[in-house]
Amino acid sequence: MTDAVSGMTGSLWVCTTIGGTYVKLGELSDLRLRIDGREIDTSNVDDAGWGSSISGARSAEVTATNNLILTDAGYAIIAAAILDGSTIYAKILQSGTATVGTKGWTMACGVNSGNLTLAGTATQQKADWTIKNRGALTEIT
Repeated sequence: MTDAVSGMTGSLWVCTTIGGTYVKLGELSDLRLRIDGREIDTSNVDDAGWGSSISGARSAEVTATNNLILTDAGYAIIAAAILDGSTIYAKILQSGTATVGTKGWTMACGVNSGNLTLAGTATQQKADWTIKNRGALTEIT
């Protein structure tokens, strides 16, 4: 038996203030969390020919794709953050909601890029977002 959860339960919740009300980004079709620990090379002559390293600064990046719905409250928060460079707060969830059965991660973040598909013969309107941490990524269990 596995503890893995169907990918269809993942969600992204955003908020403009740390203690505010989180809203769900509507109609996600893809959500990914990348956690990266930069490696610092500490190799030296005393390593007997073996390299060595220590962990450096860590970062987290969320990429999300959703159907473009200009009236979606989550879209409004993300769009405002990319236009004015403000910090927002995100809950990247494997399961649950922002307040019930929550399992996932949370972080203060900024929206680094957005790619909006406004017209296409083979796709509906979509939004692709890249959101990067501005502080620690914390696990919610």
